[in-house]
Amino acid sequence: MIELQVKRLIALLCVVGIFNLTALASSPAPKSIRIFPEVQGHWFLDGKLPFGCEVTYTHGGKRRTSGYLNGNLPWRDLICESDQAIFHGDEVLVDLYKVRQNNNTLVIRASLRDFPQVKSEFTLKIPPVEAIQVLLPENEKPRYEKVIEPFIRLEWANGATYTYEAGSTNSLVHTDSVQMFFNDSLIFGGRIKLPAFNGLDAHSFSLSVVWASKPWLNDTEVFPFIGREHEVWEFHTPSGLNAANQASAPKGMNGVEGFHGLPGSDAQEVKLSLQLNDDKSELRVKASNGIQTFERSFSLNEFSLEIIARGGNGGNGGRGGEGGPAPFDDPYKAGIGGKGGRGGRGGKGANVVIEASPEADAFIPCIIVENSDGLPGKPGAGGRGGVFSAGYGMPTLIELLFPSRNYDGDPGDE
Repeated sequence: MIELQVKRLIALLCVVGIFNLTALASSPAPKSIRIFPEVQGHWFLDGKLPFGCEVTYTHGGKRRTSGYLNGNLPWRDLICESDQAIFHGDEVLVDLYKVRQNNNTLVIRASLRDFPQVKSEFTLKIPPVEAIQVLLPENEKPRYEKVIEPFIRLEWANGATYTYEAGSTNSLVHTDSVQMFFNDSLIFGGRIKLPAFNGLDAHSFSLSVVWASKPWLNDTEVFPFIGREHEVWEFHTPSGLNAANQASAPKGMNGVEGFHGLPGSDAQEVKLSLQLNDDKSELRVKASNGIQTFERSFSLNEFSLEIIARGGNGGNGGRGGEGGPAPFDDPYKAGIGGKGGRGGRGGKGANVVIEASPEADAFIPCIIVENSDGLPGKPGAGGRGGVFSAGYGMPTLIELLFPSRNYDGDPGDE
């Protein structure tokens, strides 16, 4: 009896061995490799470039490297090289001096360690600066005699942005690259002492920045002074509703695109009137959009009024549907994740009409108007790709914990 059981076990092991050899012989081979660096980052400032690689196999399946691309292909299976950088997993440490010496160009090469004929090259150039902007810190109140420290925001052709304090010694942008002006005066160091209140002077000031090597890249912003007597009148506008998330797709099918967020409402026109009282000791101000009305008298000594009449924010897009899992009889036919839904557009800001008597004209700069359009809703996330089947036999523990998936869906459109 024992002898019969041993024979059956040996026969079973032989069948499994032949089965595994057959599966191994028909296993797919790598066909091509692509390099995916974070092209929209500011690697050309800090010298750090996240990247990943994607391998396509003969059966059409794909695997991505771990880390930046969130895949399961180990980096030890690849060889990555560059004359202008060194590699640590999914991060390229760039020698910016060598990049500038190489005509502002970084070249990355990657190949598979066991299949050196499967290789690729990616060329990345330092993008030019396309826009510059001067900003005050969020919630900054530029009061008379206060010290302010403006910020400078830069945008490059690849879409990367970088914002820094104008006087910072830790900025990644060289201090000589940008010139800043307070009204018509050139400022050094980034700190600006605002003047004392004077009823005869303008109630606003300007800040200007210029990219020194390209003076046509510049920006000028006008800011009102905030008086000791300050009030905020906010007109409320409804926002669009957020979209629901999509359901998962059936086996072998791609996920469905997410629902779109609803647009925000347009703000109603605001009418603002300014007039001195009979003895010219106070300023009477009234603002109305037909739904809300504000009214108050202000003293003429260092006051300011902020009118907020923004458009409603757009609703967020919904998440795309998850791709369906692969059916057991076709383990490579997992569905692609659905594209995320589009965020709703922001509503238009209010048209603000100001009517002032001749005596009240001088106080118009004391009125701060914030009538920007509402923010667009956030795009919905793409649905996760469907899980590939383990194919033959039981899945391993690694496959259970970190299942291979088809492509995740793209996020919704901006």
